[in-house]
Amino acid sequence: MNIHPLLARRTQGLRPSQIRKLNPLMRMPGMISLGGGYPNAETFALTSMEVVFKSGRKFQLRDGSMDLACQYGPTDAHADLKPHIIQWHAAKDGVELKGEQIQVLNGAQEGLHTMAYLFLDEGDGVALSEPAYPGAMAAFSAFTQRFIPIPLDAQGMITAELEGLLSKRKAAGESLPKFIYDVPNGNNPAGVSLSLERRRHLLQLASKYDLLILEDDPYQLIQLEDLDPLPTLQSLDLEERVVRLDSFSKIFAPGLRLGYASGTAEIIRYFQLYKQGSNLHTSAMDQALLAGFLASHSHEEFRALIRENCKIYRRNRDAVLAAARRRLPADIRYNVPSAGMFLWFEMPERFDAGRMMEMDGLDLGVILLPGSSFSTTGGLKNYMRASFSMISPEQVEEGMMRFARMIERERERTAG
Repeated sequence: MNIHPLLARRTQGLRPSQIRKLNPLMRMPGMISLGGGYPNAETFALTSMEVVFKSGRKFQLRDGSMDLACQYGPTDAHADLKPHIIQWHAAKDGVELKGEQIQVLNGAQEGLHTMAYLFLDEGDGVALSEPAYPGAMAAFSAFTQRFIPIPLDAQGMITAELEGLLSKRKAAGESLPKFIYDVPNGNNPAGVSLSLERRRHLLQLASKYDLLILEDDPYQLIQLEDLDPLPTLQSLDLEERVVRLDSFSKIFAPGLRLGYASGTAEIIRYFQLYKQGSNLHTSAMDQALLAGFLASHSHEEFRALIRENCKIYRRNRDAVLAAARRRLPADIRYNVPSAGMFLWFEMPERFDAGRMMEMDGLDLGVILLPGSSFSTTGGLKNYMRASFSMISPEQVEEGMMRFARMIERERERTAG
């Protein structure tokens, strides 16, 4: 597709950094560089590092590899990491990426902000399922306040609602959204996943109305049942309309802030142009650690580690669900997530979750997130999000009892 009509006006000023272009040239054998203002490796404070992985295998950085990990690196990806990402992506999703189709990010969150910078002018619209991930709303709202919320249910975004909205807008001569944003697996906060039928329908709508899709998929491999994840939107995309964000935060270590964007070479080139001016590149040290892990562990070993970790999340989910059934009133509804880390509680319509947390959260010693945090319009006041990722089995029963007391207090406040 032709992306140029969709690009924000500010992208007209993006130009390649002449200094950044020197980076790969400086690493060529025999090259004498008087160009880059890079610190001398002899000045680095670190000389070596050893990391021990859960498997017991060790990874060492020293000498030349340590110098590279401490030095400025290429914008797109650490040279040792990029081939591993290409192989990982192919094994995981069945999508063969070329080197120019990848941009390593400071977590997938950076990808949300970059996509907004590249495509959203003030007044442009973004279609997204609601409840929505607050980090995405924050990234997008830096450039536009025009959100087009689409309701979701147990099968994810209701794409029939999206179709009706797009049809009405086009018939009325109104502007269409610049792109459609969705978290297709383990939606944060609703905990639902987009069905295969709706994934295909979403791609059909993007084709019909000439739109991009931003697929944000940090919970893809956090599966809570013994099932493989559904095909990604990108893997089903025949027209290269999907920009995909993958994250290692939920499956490796969030503190390293490692993710990557993938899509057409043209779109990724714009990602790189923006990153050259914003933060140059993602930490070479962090990328080196991930590369060391992927070099010493097969894809199946990595997937086995992730599946083992998912048992913890499944145990916690099941414990919270069991406690909710025992402790919460019958009129409190909630989903049973098959992926991700969240339960989404629907309370009586007159309830105000924000008020509940403000008046009772500290007093009762329990924290949940009010639904309005996930609304583009300030709605969803009678919803609460609970995360079961870190709660210990010993805390589950007491946590649900405290939430139940919070509910009863709100019921008394709203009685009559």
